Amino acid sequence: MIEAVVLKPKDNIGVALADLKTGVEVKIHGLEARVKITEPIPYQHKFSVRRIDAGEKIIKDGVVIGKATQGIEPGRHVHTHNMTGLRLKAKRQGK
Repeated sequence: MIEAVVLKPKDNIGVALADLKTGVEVKIHGLEARVKITEPIPYQHKFSVRRIDAGEKIIKDGVVIGKATQGIEPGRHVHTHNMTGLRLKAKRQGK
């Protein structure tokens, strides 16, 4: 069973393909690596596959989707509590 996937090689986040529990180590499909999950990650949510510094771009499917508002360690949930979305912001500005 594939539990998580990275869509493009330059992505710094993975997507959970199942609910991921704290403490499990998952093999990331599309990235020859394993990541230890450090908090619950719900199905289809994003998580960091490497350290992301505050202000760094969040990349999913090879596209910048946001910016980290704080440092995010590997295995942490990536969502509105630690990132600002750029897709919605660009849409609102007519870009």
